[in-house]
Amino acid sequence: MKIDPYLGDKNDFEELVNAAKEVGIRVVLDGVFNHTGDDSVYFNKYGNYASVGAYQSKQSPYFSWYSFTEFPDKYESWWGIDVLPEVRETSKSYQSFIFGESGVLKTWLRSGIGGYRLDVADELPDFFLKKLRKSVKEENPDAIVIGEVWEDASDKIAYSARREYLQGFELDSVMNYPLKDGIIGFIQTENAHCLQRAVRLLVDHYPKQTLDCLMNILGTHDTARILTVLGGKYCKNKDEMASKDAYLDEKSKEIAIQKLKTAAVLQFTLPGVPCIYYGDENGMEGHIDPFCRQCFDWTNIHTDLLAFYQKLGKIRQEHTDVFSDGELQEIWIESGLYLFKRTKNGKSIYIYVNHCAQNYLWETDGTFQNLYNKSETFTNRKSIQAYSFGIFLKQE
Repeated sequence: MKIDPYLGDKNDFEELVNAAKEVGIRVVLDGVFNHTGDDSVYFNKYGNYASVGAYQSKQSPYFSWYSFTEFPDKYESWWGIDVLPEVRETSKSYQSFIFGESGVLKTWLRSGIGGYRLDVADELPDFFLKKLRKSVKEENPDAIVIGEVWEDASDKIAYSARREYLQGFELDSVMNYPLKDGIIGFIQTENAHCLQRAVRLLVDHYPKQTLDCLMNILGTHDTARILTVLGGKYCKNKDEMASKDAYLDEKSKEIAIQKLKTAAVLQFTLPGVPCIYYGDENGMEGHIDPFCRQCFDWTNIHTDLLAFYQKLGKIRQEHTDVFSDGELQEIWIESGLYLFKRTKNGKSIYIYVNHCAQNYLWETDGTFQNLYNKSETFTNRKSIQAYSFGIFLKQE
């Protein structure tokens, strides 16, 4: 219910939220409602807080939040990790704390945030997600609720139950891990059908409203850095991950950056909203947690890659009418070529990524302008070079 003093106070937070709104940005908070830390005020395992935590006494106001099998040292925890005691979502006290009029969700919505991304949504029961969504939408119908789901969220089975995420009463959308895997598979194999399968699954299975709000990722705090993955750097253990040999040499990094640019074009132009894990736009490397969570490298700024991301962002911004919810149509998929278009209200933008050594001749009707390099236009025929991409607006 408070801002960590290390980061500032509530006034500082609201100043940030309001400043972001002025430039068209909404701040979304990460909600972790399945578990707490053992060193939290609620559990207070180490007695670091003045109040009485659930670990300290069965009379604690927070005791009903947790499930003890042998009080106090044996309790349910997230995936058996005892520093993360699991919360009992059925606890009325806990529900009131999260969903109530003065609860967590509504408190921060009143500070102007744009919604919540829910950590480990699979661990939250359907009844809890329904109450969560109801609480959020009561306060702000336009606030978004995005779930962390790694698989096909429309067909997910968790704990022997088929989940109801996308039936209209739980999540607005989810993190787009299937697309991430499809893009990486495409880049690594130079086979566009890897990507085609992933995209078709999403388009066929997800409601259009969900599809347009997907959190399009290439990497997160839970995965290896995308540049490390595309660079083909693999380590057997965390000792290897921590060594200097875990990082790409200059030539390998240059090749990986070109692959990242290709991946980013797809991330920005396919249905959904591109979500950049901080530092990816600066070419940061790192294997799995904790090596993917290093601080942003302000000393070494990769100006070329940063400018590339900024250019993609500008293209999306200038044509948000098409990219926000335009229809998707596949045009040509062959070997390493993936050519598709996004359309809305008669406006069409064609995007191709050719990630293979073969050249192609694209024959079509009309005149097209290159949105990445506006000095280039073509009419009816376009030579698609090996290992290239294009974003073209069809002229009316």
